[in-house]
Amino acid sequence: MKTKLKHILGNKLLHKGIGDSAYYLVANVGSKAIGFLIIPILARAVSIEEFANYDLFLIIAAFFQIIVTLGLDSGVTILMAENQNNDNTLSFLYVTTLLMSMGMLLSVSILLYTYFQFFHTLFSLPKSLWQLIVAYILFNIITYHTFNFLRWRTEAKKAAFTNLFAYLAGIVIGLFFLYTDASIHSYLTGLVIGTSFGALFSLFMARNYLLKFQIHPASTALLRDLLRLSLPFIPNYIGNNLMQMADRVVILMLFGKYELGIYAVIMRLAAIPQFLAGTVTGGFLPVMYNNYKEANGRHLIRNFFNVYLLMIPILFLLFYVVSTPLVGLFGGEAYMKAAYLLPMALVSILFVNGTQGIGFGYTIKRKTHYIMYITFLSVALNFLFSILFGYFSDIGGVIFGTLIAGVIRVWMHTVYSEKLYPFHYNYRLLASTAAVTLLLSGYTLLFH
Repeated sequence: MKTKLKHILGNKLLHKGIGDSAYYLVANVGSKAIGFLIIPILARAVSIEEFANYDLFLIIAAFFQIIVTLGLDSGVTILMAENQNNDNTLSFLYVTTLLMSMGMLLSVSILLYTYFQFFHTLFSLPKSLWQLIVAYILFNIITYHTFNFLRWRTEAKKAAFTNLFAYLAGIVIGLFFLYTDASIHSYLTGLVIGTSFGALFSLFMARNYLLKFQIHPASTALLRDLLRLSLPFIPNYIGNNLMQMADRVVILMLFGKYELGIYAVIMRLAAIPQFLAGTVTGGFLPVMYNNYKEANGRHLIRNFFNVYLLMIPILFLLFYVVSTPLVGLFGGEAYMKAAYLLPMALVSILFVNGTQGIGFGYTIKRKTHYIMYITFLSVALNFLFSILFGYFSDIGGVIFGTLIAGVIRVWMHTVYSEKLYPFHYNYRLLASTAAVTLLLSGYTLLFH
């Protein structure tokens, strides 16, 4: 036993994995923490309608970034693993992913330019903000592709530092611009400028691969393989992003910018527990997946899901108690009248993202396209329920509609995963947790 333990602890790959994970954790937690801390500053510095513009800016930029990256961040990792000792091929893949994404962004830019020749706004945002969105995506895809490339080259320290620097540069320069002119347009201008510095720094960190670039002898075959491996990832990425966009569209349809600004602050604050849960899940996923055939591994998978479910109603009750002071702290007095929405928003996010730690059956049986079907059906249900409840209520009805769609999504995801590869999840616990959460949320919506 002692020998085995010594062998495990002396495993260099284990040490490397732990070290790399630590770098990613610091960079991820650092950037997310700063992102959450910026909320009270912006919420107090700009109007509620302007905060809605900020929220739309980030959501739309994230959506179009998925489109222009073409899933290359996932597909290229497979080719990198197959050519890990060939620097010329690696250099070709890195530069090509950058150029392909930039080419897609140019196409999107031309379409937007044509659109704004005839119209003044798109998704309630003026042309000037869309110009910033395009610039923001450009610098973001440079940083993101570089981060992804360095990460899969096992240069974790470089990758994590590059990502964190780009994020910090954007926030710091954005705050400086906000100080000189208290408007969301000013802040976003600074954010884009800071992100450009991050992009330049990213290129500097990957300069060896840039300088080695040359047209590959098998470039046509490589590009064909790259697209074949990458494009199937796009629907899943888009589907998850559309879950976030659906609520914003419904609120703009039924209400307006003021209500969207209220909603944006509440939802960004409510996302904190999910970020923490997602960070923990990310650490456990490799352990659970690599041991799913063992009894202990299956036991861990079931217990992990059970704990996740049990914490949902507990967090609802906890945030129900502290929602008013918490919203007052993060958003200020202007948002406190919507504090009752916080616990409901929190559990809706937890249910919508509740598929992260389950569904190993899809991967084991290589049926991951089923996830895409469930995700798009969930988006449609989210849109339908949000309109229905939002029409007869306020933005609380929109959140309640999202909660219902999230519950259905987790249920479908679990049921079909079990049919592919059973882990014997506790359906009674899932049903009772969903019922209690819906009752608590419904009571809050009706009697706040």
